[in-house]
Amino acid sequence: MMINKFNSLRSRIFFFFILLLIAVQAISFITSFYSNKRNEQQQLASHLSQAETLLKEEISNRNYYLTAFTEISATDTELRKEFFASTPNFSIALNNHRKRIDADIALAIGIDGMILGELLVKDSNREIKRVFTGNQINQPFEHTEWLKDQPNSVFYSNNDEIYQLILTPVLDKLEVIGHIGLGYSLNNKLANELSNLTSFNVGFILENKQELNWLSFNADIKNHDVVKNSVSPLSPQYSESIVAENYQLGRVGNWQLSASIFQLHSNLIAAIIQDGWNLLILIFITLGVSLIGAYFIASSVTEPVRRLVKISKGIAKGNYHLDTHVGDTHELNQLAEQFGKMIEAIKSRENEITEQAFLDSLTGLPNRNQFNRDMHGISKPFLLCQVNIRRLSEINDTLGHDVGDEVIQEVAIRLQKLNKPIFHTSGNGFLIRFDDESIDNIKNCVQTITRVIEPSFIYQNITIHLQVNIGVTASDGWAQTNQLLKEVDAAMQIAKRQNLLYQMYDRQIDLNTLDRLQLVNRLKGAIEHDEFTLYYQPKLNLTNNIVEEVEALVRWNHPVNGLITPESFIHIADQTGQMTALSHWVVNKAIEQYFAWQAEGLDIKIAINISPENLLDDEFCYQLIEKLCGDNNLQEALCLEITEDAFVDHNSKAVENIKLLRKNGIYLSIDDYGTGYSSLAQLKNLPVQELKIDRCFIQHLVKQPQDKLIVNSTIQLSHQLGLSVVAEGVEDQETLDWLTEHNCEKAQGYFISRPLPALDFAQWLSSSKFSLAQIGTQPIESEQQSLKQVNFKQS
Repeated sequence: MMINKFNSLRSRIFFFFILLLIAVQAISFITSFYSNKRNEQQQLASHLSQAETLLKEEISNRNYYLTAFTEISATDTELRKEFFASTPNFSIALNNHRKRIDADIALAIGIDGMILGELLVKDSNREIKRVFTGNQINQPFEHTEWLKDQPNSVFYSNNDEIYQLILTPVLDKLEVIGHIGLGYSLNNKLANELSNLTSFNVGFILENKQELNWLSFNADIKNHDVVKNSVSPLSPQYSESIVAENYQLGRVGNWQLSASIFQLHSNLIAAIIQDGWNLLILIFITLGVSLIGAYFIASSVTEPVRRLVKISKGIAKGNYHLDTHVGDTHELNQLAEQFGKMIEAIKSRENEITEQAFLDSLTGLPNRNQFNRDMHGISKPFLLCQVNIRRLSEINDTLGHDVGDEVIQEVAIRLQKLNKPIFHTSGNGFLIRFDDESIDNIKNCVQTITRVIEPSFIYQNITIHLQVNIGVTASDGWAQTNQLLKEVDAAMQIAKRQNLLYQMYDRQIDLNTLDRLQLVNRLKGAIEHDEFTLYYQPKLNLTNNIVEEVEALVRWNHPVNGLITPESFIHIADQTGQMTALSHWVVNKAIEQYFAWQAEGLDIKIAINISPENLLDDEFCYQLIEKLCGDNNLQEALCLEITEDAFVDHNSKAVENIKLLRKNGIYLSIDDYGTGYSSLAQLKNLPVQELKIDRCFIQHLVKQPQDKLIVNSTIQLSHQLGLSVVAEGVEDQETLDWLTEHNCEKAQGYFISRPLPALDFAQWLSSSKFSLAQIGTQPIESEQQSLKQVNFKQS
């Protein structure tokens, strides 16, 4: 029965309310307790600091007061006359000045250090003071070092009392004729005044290493242990019960004079202790009242809450047509009204979520989720096309993402004219499903897409030519959605990479993609494990029939796939950020081979290709200059071949670095000339020494009159610009003879030799019909160079 009662909502609210109140009050009490502890220490320190400040200020004020009045007294004419009298009598003059400030001592000291007048107050603690003449008149003053040209504050011992004394010079016609002094006794009266001012017990003590004496103290501590036992309140036995501080005033002979302030610890924190008890009482009262209130609150809340729980369960089941009235309590009805608003908000949000989940926010087209949903109910054959907008990233970069969004929306509008199921699945990608279509109708489907896409799009007087790449896959129905998406995306990527309008999916694409992925994963390790090798293709000097130069071409000696040409991995290295490491390896090997040939007596120049991105990298150029233009003087031994895209696509920065390389003596050649958009007019502004005509103009040279015309014109214009010419792709003797006849300086191609590894190249050199460039019989010592990373693009 007790368990059932505890399981009721009212009982749980009540008991948890009790636990909460106890926890809150406990935390409050503990927090307050430790806070009081901290306040106690802070308050003790604050009281002590305030008392010390007031004590110091009072001593300082007395000193200032004495100084000011003594200086005024020193100017008194009657007082000065007594210093010149044959039988001076200072009693009347000194007493007049003493009475004005109620001083406890007055002194007149001659220029010779003799005491001329001395007045003392008998029992300085009384209100009515009796003055008598001291017994040191006509005796030398013990502390002549105190007699200075300026007022001097000292603590003076006389007649068993310590005085705070100010000694001031008396002047006549700017000459010191003596000194007068006025002072107050550090007596019980002063201690009582300071005690009332600071709320601390105050006393003055004299102490040395062996002894401590209380001079004076306030009346409340007359019978205190520290006075009766002549000990300091800072003694260890009082550290727990007394808060004290000694303020050093000065020295009196061999004794240290200090003002001591102290107070009982319990007196200072009495208010804090009382506040603690008050807080504890308040906590218990609050707890009791809260428990009573908790019981009534739990009872009144139970029924409306049960009603709200029922409403919540209905909402959870999707029932949004519920009566939310829960009783006559205004606040709970307000909560119920909010439940009603929440129901409407949930309904609206569910609709929005459904729309956002299955519709694209930019185009309003169904998205990938809707595509997946639609595919569940299709059992007939269809063609699936993935359309990718070309150059969208360039539009975003040049015209802004707003224009890019406009292009996407325009393409979406045009594709909807096809009246086919269309889905916007990525930033620049669309899926189009051609139902009841087969592989035989691929071209018709693609033409249907291009017809609506091809018309130019004009945006704010800017004409944008829309182009797409299309991947296509076919299904006979009941295909897995993820597999379809994988196939169509793979086909589209091939179309995009090879700049095709469309690409039909076949299984070989997956195999190529897998091979590519394996190359991507292994490339970094291949560089680190030295799996690459260099092949060398000779360049023949046509003027003397001598092989003077080779081009270094990198190959990947893959442990599984065998020898891989650069076309399969250079693009991967560039995309994965491994080009720097690969180029570092290539340049090291090329320089090593150069020194090896030098050691064999062969003077063979090596050409290395670099990419356009290299010329945009200032650090690369400086590292290259440091490597080639150092102690080895390799700037003429290694030629850098630059594709014309380097200065066409990246004009300013690339040209700047090309000039920097040439300024440092590095030999430069323009590679693959004629395949890009450059002209000889552009080349005239570049500090290059050589132009290399692309193989597409050389391979069929003897059969194509147009190629002859282009090559002949290029050779002549290059010579007029001071450039030597290399013909790449020589496949026969007739082409070689033609090039020689038309004054082409160098030739390269399979007719002369295929690219060969270093060992095979050495054998070819020994059996070749061509002459070799040699440096004589004197050997050249080979060196192992410490190379820095540079970034080369090999082809």
